[in-house]
Amino acid sequence: MDGLFSAHVLWFLAGMILLLAELLTPGFVLLFFALGAFVAALAAYTLPIGPGGQIAVFLIASAAGLALLRRMFLRVFRGRTRESGAGDDLDSGAGRTAVVTRAIAPGHPGEIKFRGSFWRAHSRAAAPAGASVVIVGPAEDDPGAYLVRPADENAAGNAVGDNA
Repeated sequence: MDGLFSAHVLWFLAGMILLLAELLTPGFVLLFFALGAFVAALAAYTLPIGPGGQIAVFLIASAAGLALLRRMFLRVFRGRTRESGAGDDLDSGAGRTAVVTRAIAPGHPGEIKFRGSFWRAHSRAAAPAGASVVIVGPAEDDPGAYLVRPADENAAGNAVGDNA
């Protein structure tokens, strides 16, 4: 029974919980704390360090992963920004449609499914779950979120991007 409560097992379980929590929250932050927990589990298993040393390993590994890898992960999963020369619509998602997975109300962000991932979304008009929305662009005050509008709003007038 002592093996179940050993430090390396607890760190590993903490890493798994953080990974599961990352699936529920967009933004690629908890992923790096999970990485730190896995590194701390490995350190606790292989090195004779106490709880203080394990916490230091966790914090250092988490901060290093966050600082060094987050930008790369966002680029991989969200797409490159302004490098391809293909225009802003491709990079920002502007003009593309998405499906609302969690209702959006003015002042209360919801969630959309876009490019196979789930993203926070803001809108000036209500959009219920299951509705189609059009991405206007990145949300101004919420990094990693999109500003959307209902797909049926001004459908005829917005066939061409507004950023021209």
